Amino acid sequence: EPIAPIAIPGPRQASSGMLRASARLFRGAARASLGSRPLSAVSESSDAWGLQAPSPLILSPKMTERVTRGVLENIDLMVCDMAGTTVQEGGLVYKTLQQSMRQGGLEVSDEDMHPWHGAKKEAVIEHFARKAGIPESELEVNIEKIAENFMNSIDEAYFDEASTIGHIDVGLFGYFAQLRRAGIKIALDTGYPPHIQEGLVKRLGFDKIVDGYISSYQVAEGRPYPYMVHQLMERLRIENVRRVCKVGDSCRDVEEGLNAGCGLVVGVLSGADSKEALMAAGAHVVANCVTDLPVPRGPVRQAKLRLPDLS
Repeated sequence: EPIAPIAIPGPRQASSGMLRASARLFRGAARASLGSRPLSAVSESSDAWGLQAPSPLILSPKMTERVTRGVLENIDLMVCDMAGTTVQEGGLVYKTLQQSMRQGGLEVSDEDMHPWHGAKKEAVIEHFARKAGIPESELEVNIEKIAENFMNSIDEAYFDEASTIGHIDVGLFGYFAQLRRAGIKIALDTGYPPHIQEGLVKRLGFDKIVDGYISSYQVAEGRPYPYMVHQLMERLRIENVRRVCKVGDSCRDVEEGLNAGCGLVVGVLSGADSKEALMAAGAHVVANCVTDLPVPRGPVRQAKLRLPDLS
């Protein structure tokens, strides 16, 4: 039987709440393993995780399901990134942006590009334009020129009839429907400009299944700032940020969730960053795909309603 790893944050990474959850998970795993196959320890170097704590456990898929089935309990809103998290596009957005910057005379290697996954596109262009030493007086016109080239290229790549862009998982909509039946609202956030986000939402049918979506262009700053999460909370009437789950494939997604104060921050391996990078960024949970997160068995217990503040 194959085994599946489950990573537990160490003391210097985890909040007290996460440590309590980790302790419960350890106790539950130990109790459940009695009379069955014993648990194994992962022999990974603590340096790889940036932690000084015991190595994570390795559990069988059945055991992993058992001890993590309640991970989305007490969650009212799941905020998902798009490219690499809910949208399968093979990293096209980053390749296109990199190509557009190169065509605009900027030297941008794959290694240089990687840390900018999930960032607002103009912010990426500005960074590399400044790095190239473009004079301040010419900066704005260069950013606009490269951004326009990027927009035209990504429009063609995403919305051409031959485009193969699709859902990250064939069961994504069924999964979202289950979450909504359990009382969890679904929202999308992205670094795409609004017209591209809206085009993708309609092309892929997200408008029929999600409760809301937002672009970094509609708030003061994109990831890792928390503004998109907070704006979605306001729009969807979510009172408590601790009842929000943020899901994304990049370290910037993780940082956004932590900065927003989300009660659960999940990294996924379907896009940009590795398990090690996502855990080092502070993810509470790392999953292969968003659809691997267990759906709560019954409706989520709603937060208690309070009388409005009339003061």
